Amino acid sequence: MDYKKAGVDISALNKVKKRMARAVRSTFNDNVTTDFGHFGGGYRLKGYKKPVLVSSTDSVGTKVKVAQAAGVYNTVGADIVNHSVNDILCTGATPLFVLDYLAFSRLNSEHVARIVEGVARACKKEGVVLIGGETAQLPGVYKPGDFDLVGTVVGCIEEGKLIDGSLIRPGDVAIGLRSNGLHTNGYSLARKVLLDAKGAPGLDSLVPGTKKTVGEALLAVHRSYRKEVEQVMPLLKGIAHITGGGFGDNISRLLPDNVNCVIEKKSWKPLPIFNLITEQEKIKEDEAYRVFNMGMGMVLFVRAKDAGEVKSKTRGRVIGRVQKGKGQVHLV
Repeated sequence: MDYKKAGVDISALNKVKKRMARAVRSTFNDNVTTDFGHFGGGYRLKGYKKPVLVSSTDSVGTKVKVAQAAGVYNTVGADIVNHSVNDILCTGATPLFVLDYLAFSRLNSEHVARIVEGVARACKKEGVVLIGGETAQLPGVYKPGDFDLVGTVVGCIEEGKLIDGSLIRPGDVAIGLRSNGLHTNGYSLARKVLLDAKGAPGLDSLVPGTKKTVGEALLAVHRSYRKEVEQVMPLLKGIAHITGGGFGDNISRLLPDNVNCVIEKKSWKPLPIFNLITEQEKIKEDEAYRVFNMGMGMVLFVRAKDAGEVKSKTRGRVIGRVQKGKGQVHLV
């Protein structure tokens, strides 16, 4: 008996690390003080007088099951990077570096390499460093073929410039930014309806009204909003990333206790993939807006007089308004 017979192949992992190293190093900049493979990643802060570090950790969730079923491993890396960048963007912070955690039942070198290369490509696109991570083989924890992907992002902002929603007032408006699809939330329900239930359409069926298959629509990469949002950051009072919990849970994090936010569902049309999910198993509308982003992945809060400029620079649209209340979110 040895480690390999028990399910962990150290030699195979060491071989794929050379390919991973090329991808990781391609994201490095002059702020990185350590090389790939060290026990910790070093990053020097520049240009801040009173820096405040902002961090977030999340996973791709059960979207990895769709990737596994479709045999597509080169997109979920971008999902975790963009999701994480969006999360700290809600504070106004600039992302600096990302760490990833990838766990498999048994190592598949090609799959590991494709996932890490996807993470690295997204990091380069966002101008952040993939400074380190961990690849774990966990036989007995995951079923054969299963894997999990988690990302941690660290960013920075000057003290006193944090955007936290405390300045939101009655009369402000909510501007929605379109999503690419489910992003990285709601996949347990989506898979149950579209892939597992009796009469489910399956990955290869076309989404009605589109030229995309169900698999392509479900694997659409989580959109990064950084480029658009940073253009209007000085005008923003609050930013909500619409992830798990939908509009209610995510917007309510920002609201002061003396205001409500009213989201007008008729102000946009949900993407076709959401219509397919809800109509396939007759999911109630309230449940759909609680689970999914329904086509709006981020919501910006601004003064009404700034709405025109923000809409123009972000390609967003007004989807709601702020009024006196008790810190609640209402969808009408």
